[in-house]
Amino acid sequence: MERYLYEVVLTPDAEEIGVWNVSVPDLDGCFTCGDSFEEAIEMAVDALKTYVGALIKGGDPVPRATFGYAAGEGERVVVVSFETDASYILNAVDPCVAAEMLGVSRGRVSQLIRSGRLKSYQVGLFPMVDVESIEERLKNPPKAGRPRKLMPV
Repeated sequence: MERYLYEVVLTPDAEEIGVWNVSVPDLDGCFTCGDSFEEAIEMAVDALKTYVGALIKGGDPVPRATFGYAAGEGERVVVVSFETDASYILNAVDPCVAAEMLGVSRGRVSQLIRSGRLKSYQVGLFPMVDVESIEERLKNPPKAGRPRKLMPV
């Protein structure tokens, strides 16, 4: 994973006391908010990881960070450091959600993973099921009943 640094601009919300709006001058469209100053910074880190991770996953260039943003009245500028890569953008669900999507039990999802019929991977301690493999199984459902053995002729 690569480390990134960006300036984020925190602006107090005009309507809600205590709420901070966050924007990133170098990343057009990257914004979030928080119910406190600290939460706004935490949300900024997540927004940055997601935005930059999506750029990497899509093969798009990651804009260079510039520094020295002049804060306006009431604004605060904070430099945020974070690590991210394409793996931060998941196209996966946990096994319980996979079971709901497929209309089967959680145990059946585990069987499908072990047999290789569903793709999965670990995120920390948690297993995640690839959404594309779920969609493929929904498009091509198995036939009912046990598979038959071919009888010799």
